[in-house]
Amino acid sequence: MVLEAILAHLDSLGRQHLDELLDWLRIPSISAQSARAADQLRAADWAVTYLREAGLHAELRDTAGYPVIVGGYDAGPDAPTVLLYGHYDVQPPEPLELWDSPPFIDDWGGEPPAKAADAGAADTGAADAGTAEPVRDGAVFARGASDDKGQIFCHFAALRGWLKHHGRLPVTVKLLIEGEEEIGSPSLEAFVTENAEALRADYAVVSDSSMYTPEIPALTTGLRGLAYFQLDIEGAARDLHSGSHGGGVANPANVLAAFLATLHNPDGSINLPGIYDDVVAATDDERAAFAALGFDDEIYRAEVDAPALAGEAGYTTLERRWTRPSLDINGLWGGYAGEGAKTVLPARAGAKFSLRLVPHQDPDRVAQAVRRAAEERLPSSVRWELTAHHGARPVLTPTDSPGVRAALRALAQGFDREAVFIREGGTIPVVEVMQRVLGTTPLLMGFGLPEDRAHAPNERFGLANLNGGIRASAALWAGLARA
Repeated sequence: MVLEAILAHLDSLGRQHLDELLDWLRIPSISAQSARAADQLRAADWAVTYLREAGLHAELRDTAGYPVIVGGYDAGPDAPTVLLYGHYDVQPPEPLELWDSPPFIDDWGGEPPAKAADAGAADTGAADAGTAEPVRDGAVFARGASDDKGQIFCHFAALRGWLKHHGRLPVTVKLLIEGEEEIGSPSLEAFVTENAEALRADYAVVSDSSMYTPEIPALTTGLRGLAYFQLDIEGAARDLHSGSHGGGVANPANVLAAFLATLHNPDGSINLPGIYDDVVAATDDERAAFAALGFDDEIYRAEVDAPALAGEAGYTTLERRWTRPSLDINGLWGGYAGEGAKTVLPARAGAKFSLRLVPHQDPDRVAQAVRRAAEERLPSSVRWELTAHHGARPVLTPTDSPGVRAALRALAQGFDREAVFIREGGTIPVVEVMQRVLGTTPLLMGFGLPEDRAHAPNERFGLANLNGGIRASAALWAGLARA
């Protein structure tokens, strides 16, 4: 059959695929750093060139920020239409001293040795910190290896395999590859809205997540949303002596700590007015499916190296992470934090905190609840300012769609393992935008692993995941055509 021949063809190109991915990973396309603007454009140009040589139309379109890659392939009016999303930007690599090999490969001092670049080879020994080979232990180590260059490259290679080996694709493909995902996609919603007709599709394929385990590929059907805040509190006009003034003037740090302490109830639930009014609870069938995954609390506790697990009472760890809202303090400041003692009553204190949202919570309504809590709970003895930063709505995909089922089968075929449905506690804002603005059904096919250290030093992407992701992508196009 056609698909089996294409899969065999793709399997024969393992070393070529790795070399091509390494070439893209060498480009430090860091959207958060303005000094890397030229590298951002180099990374976008690399993808455009690859896609054109593969046989697709690809071009750069301007946005208010970095350009978006659009284009694709037209399979005719009777073929289903698929929007392929990804991003070419990456996170900053710091702290650099924690990397065992340079995050953008070339700094290592040369091409990776042939033995390391062989997809079947493993590293023969540990190297000194900072000098290890970029391909070792069955994985490629680089910033962007898993998030998201490695995963979107799987689709690029599979599309090329179809076109080079078969001459055509069984589905119409539209491209939407952006360069600002790692800074919150500030330009993308406007671009999608302005180009909605051109981008409209039956399905939106997004590979920017992970499998459940190395042995269990997974299709993600739910993402939590986000509401992010900064609270600044001011007391006296300047720092004061805590002995002379303590007890007579409000301490912003004390006030801040007291307010933050009110945001959770003793059972771990969130204490904000109406916060659970819009929450759609997981069904009994979903909870049973999560339980069947065999999640082990003790293994998870050991992986994150925490003394014990915690969270909202009455729910399992997976349910807390996937189906329940959560609130976390992300940063705190105020007063003296240097070496030794300084008995100061600080003039200012502040905190950043965020809520992860679940269907059908709305970031704007959550912001109203946070502001109401601040108005009711903060004393008149301080001045305060609450700033609501970027937010994103949660996503939930029905599992009975023919396309969703086709994606589940494609993952199973690509990795030669039965695939499962999972949810993800994180947020991918563009998914909700595509669902709401374009009316597409998202297919969240993660090829990475939870332990890939995305955003952290020594980010990695397994060679088996690279090969399996390419195979799963190739199978997806055939499966969606049949669906």
